[in-house]
Amino acid sequence: MKRIIRISLAAAAAVTLSAAPATAQRPHLHVHSRWEECSFKLAPSLTRSSWRQFTGEAGLVTYFRPLADARPMGKGNFELSILQGQTSINDADDAWNDTFVHPDSTHYLVEGEALSFPGLMGRVGLGAKTDVAGYFTKAPKANYGFYGVQVQRVVVGGPASPWNAATRVSVVSMFGPEDLSFAVAGADLVASRRISITRSLAVSPYASVSGYLARSHERTSAVALADAYVPGAQASVGLATQLRALRIGAEYNAAKVRSVSMKVGVGF
Repeated sequence: MKRIIRISLAAAAAVTLSAAPATAQRPHLHVHSRWEECSFKLAPSLTRSSWRQFTGEAGLVTYFRPLADARPMGKGNFELSILQGQTSINDADDAWNDTFVHPDSTHYLVEGEALSFPGLMGRVGLGAKTDVAGYFTKAPKANYGFYGVQVQRVVVGGPASPWNAATRVSVVSMFGPEDLSFAVAGADLVASRRISITRSLAVSPYASVSGYLARSHERTSAVALADAYVPGAQASVGLATQLRALRIGAEYNAAKVRSVSMKVGVGF
């Protein structure tokens, strides 16, 4: 099992590096000492096109990804997991530089090759073919966090079937910032195959396609921008691993802003 974990982590790291953009010239940062970490605050220089770019890319960054296959959990079963994502946004773009402030002039939003973001997730089986999930994350020293819900419904297969296909709908909203509100809603179609390695170990490769609509609304006198509604799409491939109660997931998302996500949790 240790070998599987090492291989998954190595693959995720390799994809993240390949997905990261070329190093760009660092921008002049907007500095604000109110928060100890990079936080949302709109700059007067934010343009309509950058506002739309931010909305579309933030929709991908914050999209609800359960890192799970299409097989239903089964009524009454549940899972608790820790998530870690990395995305290839370019913080030198005005879309990100003019929507964030920083504690000092060298405290950049992206440190290293990619922007990392953690999260907590819970999933539960409501019926033989329906699962519900919830997601939460909060930047402890910044002014923002996100929460979301997702419903998955199996349309092909079931708990005993090795092949499954399911639909998902989800909504993620931001909380905290005074200057803006943000939310993203999406729908997925995911297909997977469960492969039993031993009586206690199984792996499930899966693939999905998603469509989403992201919305941003500003509520500050610093700018005068109309609400931005930005649609988008993405494709994903992943691997869900189950060893008794242990749950491990890894997923790569191909879109305008690419990302890699990992999950470690327990399920019963």
